Amino acid sequence: MWKGTNKRAFTVIDSLIGLTIICTFSLFYIQTTHQMNETITNAEKVMTIERQKYEAEIVRE
Repeated sequence: MWKGTNKRAFTVIDSLIGLTIICTFSLFYIQTTHQMNETITNAEKVMTIERQKYEAEIVRE
């Protein structure tokens, strides 16, 4: 009797732990990807502004 309930309880707990780990790392991946994309977008904006300044300086010379 106890073996069956212990086995089911272990399976449920093991599944919950697995789901928790998967969800945690999925959220970490999504957050990291979002942050990297945001950083790239900001760097592209800075690069565009600096390029415009550089091109304007070349035209003046």
